[in-house]
Amino acid sequence: MTTSDAYVTDTAATTGASDVLLAEAARHGADAEVWTAWHETDELVCRAATVERRSDVSSGATALTVWAEGNEGYAVRNVPGATDPALVTTALAIGRVLAAADAAPAPRTDRASHTPPAAPPARIDDAATARLRALTESTGDLEIELRARADRTRVRLHRAGTAPAQYDTGVAQLFARITARGEGTGYIGHQLFGRTMEGILDATERTELAELVGLARILASRPATVLDHDDLLVDGRVFCRLLTLIAPAFLLDSVLEGRSPLKDDIGERVASPGVTLLDDPTAADSPLPTPWDGEGTPTGPTVLVEDGVLRGFLSSRRTAAEAGAPATGSAHRGANGEMPTVQPGHLVLSHTDDLGTEIRAGRTVLHVVQANGAHTSNPITGDFSIGANAVLVGPDGSSRNAGNITLAGNVFELLRSIDGHDGRVRVNRSNNSFVAGPGIWTRSLTVGHQDGA
Repeated sequence: MTTSDAYVTDTAATTGASDVLLAEAARHGADAEVWTAWHETDELVCRAATVERRSDVSSGATALTVWAEGNEGYAVRNVPGATDPALVTTALAIGRVLAAADAAPAPRTDRASHTPPAAPPARIDDAATARLRALTESTGDLEIELRARADRTRVRLHRAGTAPAQYDTGVAQLFARITARGEGTGYIGHQLFGRTMEGILDATERTELAELVGLARILASRPATVLDHDDLLVDGRVFCRLLTLIAPAFLLDSVLEGRSPLKDDIGERVASPGVTLLDDPTAADSPLPTPWDGEGTPTGPTVLVEDGVLRGFLSSRRTAAEAGAPATGSAHRGANGEMPTVQPGHLVLSHTDDLGTEIRAGRTVLHVVQANGAHTSNPITGDFSIGANAVLVGPDGSSRNAGNITLAGNVFELLRSIDGHDGRVRVNRSNNSFVAGPGIWTRSLTVGHQDGA
């Protein structure tokens, strides 16, 4: 039996399990809902045209929510299709413990829709394996390592008294590690995400790999002793990591708990004119499409910032009920069925002004191409200091290694100081949340050599 056959068989065999839990909850006088997920992950590591490691892993979870006597309780088991009646008694007990907290929102009266399967989910088949091996062929001064991953997930939501809803989704991921050796050692890493492995490999062959190899070789050369430059371009690879730092400020639970510095800024300018921030897990370019969230609320586009002005926040059922607003479908569960938390699905920052790439007539550009970890970061204030790699690009397009640098500033101030973008959108991932954005031209950051030179 193939992995795919096992996946289909397992889900078919356990779809009736939710009926057992719902019946047990009813026996206790409780309304209930069962969320079930089946996961499959293929991983493949290729280096020097050789497959170094391959794995195929199956997992899943069952989460039960119960409503009784005005309380909401929750229990989870890290197996799909669990039927243990202890899940019901545990969820009811937790509901009683939480009774003294804020009142739980009532069970949903509308339903998540049953969604037909989309295109076949991502896989690492023999053809993809052959392409990965070919792409990692190395020379004497260069080492290429590609780590491919294909996730497939089937999600099922079954509410007492209604028909189950279900959807299939998945994401393909490729992490490239390029090491070049010259006067020193240059390294750059890059991640690509998409819905199919073929699409990611096409992009890698067409543009990404050659650019990464070129950057690694520049970073292997002797670094410049001074950082004289006219303009600063922060690559999307780096900017998306910075944007991830302040994503919590756009969550309604952060607002209600007083942790968001934007809590009183609805209708106020919080970013440069031309900046839009949109969350939409259903977008055509969303790496992990989801038609409804972990609570069954339909997903769709939510505008957070429009032309630099704050328009709203992301919310779950509970936080929306507390604020007296409709939920945005932003309650996401972890891979193990954890209680839903408010998270973005596919958060994209865009800007109306395309100022082009790093080559500018009569100007020297410092292009920050890679972040090497956050030395300090504060998601509440937005202050940060990170290590990074950069290149100095002359007016004629020539590039020099700028060496290891520090990049410091405040991300909220950065949002208000974006002059334009470079047209190259990058994506960063944090669990099942994706943040996308272009490279940005800005004047608000402080740059220095890490070694103090």
